[in-house]
Amino acid sequence: MEIKTAHLRDSYRKEINVTTNDPNKGAFILTIYATIREILSITPQYIINFGKVAIKSKLDMHVKVTNNGKTNVTISVIDVNPALNLDISPSKNIVIKPGKTKDLLLKLDSGKDPGIIEGTILMKTNIPNLPEKIIPVRAEVLAK
Repeated sequence: MEIKTAHLRDSYRKEINVTTNDPNKGAFILTIYATIREILSITPQYIINFGKVAIKSKLDMHVKVTNNGKTNVTISVIDVNPALNLDISPSKNIVIKPGKTKDLLLKLDSGKDPGIIEGTILMKTNIPNLPEKIIPVRAEVLAK
C-alpha cells in the first residue's frame, strides 16, 4: 500500500473494508495508522499568507526550512512565481544539515493594481521521494 503524504501532517488513519470468502468471517475492517514525518518542513506551514496589503507595498517575510531527516538536504534551486511580485533569497545551493534550520527571506512587491496575488515557491531538492516541494503564497492587494 502506498500513501501520498505531500499534503498530510502529523498522523494518518485509514479504514479498509475487507470482504473474504471465509464463511466464519465474511467481512471486517482493517484500520491502518501512520505517523507522518516530514523530512523538509516549512514555517509558516501550509501556505505563506501576507494577508491584506496596500497597493505599491514592499513586504518581507521570513520562511524557515527545517531538515527533520538524518542526512544533509540540498536545495539546488528555489523558483518563485509570479517573479514580478515575489523574490526569495538565498535562491540556490542551500545545504541544510540534519536537525538544522535555514532562514529564507521572501519579498513581496504588491504592484500597482488591486486584487489577489496567488503564487508559489518551488524548491528542488535531493530528497529521493521529494524532488520538489511547492509552497503556496497569497496576498490580497487592496484598493486605496
